[in-house]
Amino acid sequence: MKIKTIFRVCAALIFIQGIPLFLSLFSPEFQLMLIADAFGANPSADAVTMFETFALVVGLIVLGIIFLIIGVTSLTDLDTLKRISFLLFVLAGFFALPDLIGFINGDPTAPLPVILLGLVTMGLFYYGSKKGTV
Repeated sequence: MKIKTIFRVCAALIFIQGIPLFLSLFSPEFQLMLIADAFGANPSADAVTMFETFALVVGLIVLGIIFLIIGVTSLTDLDTLKRISFLLFVLAGFFALPDLIGFINGDPTAPLPVILLGLVTMGLFYYGSKKGTV
């Protein structure tokens, strides 16, 4: 599989993973639903502020990672692309790890589809680092 195709697919998957955060920034109803899932039906004002900050910071990090992945597609050297694919695999692993740990502990912090998309993204980056072509 072409490594640049893998990068584009992974960028799309990461965007899909970030959609709940992006929606929470623009939809107060959706934000309250996510906050209620994490903090209960009557969250404190501090919990709401903490979630808003979390959503903004992580949402912007997600956008930064997407732009990084898209920017990398301008490179042409296969060895460089494979190395970057491995580094993105590591980054995706650390990005997915908290959700995976929460799921294993029985207290998921993200919906199952988001967790699975994170694992698929990791797998694609790893595949690209080993068997990707130009």
